[in-house]
Amino acid sequence: MDWRGFLYPRFSFFHLARGLLVAAIGAVVGGLYGIVHDQVTYSISEEYFTRNKFHQFAYARPSFDSPRWFAGIIGFLATWWVGALVAWVLARVSISREGQLASPRRLAKSFAIVFSVAMAAGFCGYLYGLWRKTTGYALTWHDWMNELGILNREAFMTVGYIHNASYLGGCLGMLAGILYLVRTGKS
Repeated sequence: MDWRGFLYPRFSFFHLARGLLVAAIGAVVGGLYGIVHDQVTYSISEEYFTRNKFHQFAYARPSFDSPRWFAGIIGFLATWWVGALVAWVLARVSISREGQLASPRRLAKSFAIVFSVAMAAGFCGYLYGLWRKTTGYALTWHDWMNELGILNREAFMTVGYIHNASYLGGCLGMLAGILYLVRTGKS
């Protein structure tokens, strides 16, 4: 593979437009994933949102007071850009590797790989959080939770592990999606 072609691919305006469309679709899919993800984690720890995320995303708070709705907005805002970036990278890899955008089916499959790995990583974060209950948590968690006034500490930390692991899973999933495209593309 010529790395110059990967870093600075030459492709037509048509392929650029299709790549941007793939990125836009990735943004929507990524945002929807974030909504579902944050609804699940809100069910585990409301405090993770009400005492932490709601403050981080205060600029996006809707005028009506529905914590679940706001958690969904946060989920979308926290992940749409990841979906767009991943989709753009997958499109770029297929263009630089094959000279054209991969088929919609192959792109969808590579994106499904990304989300599968992200979900699996989030679940591993959940399991890690459960395991940490038995081993004790780092003091930095306790200091932070004291500042925030957290009551259900175990749930709060478990959701923290889920969120961190999900972002790591998104990165690992993108690498797996790239590997899939490279292995199934033209030689």
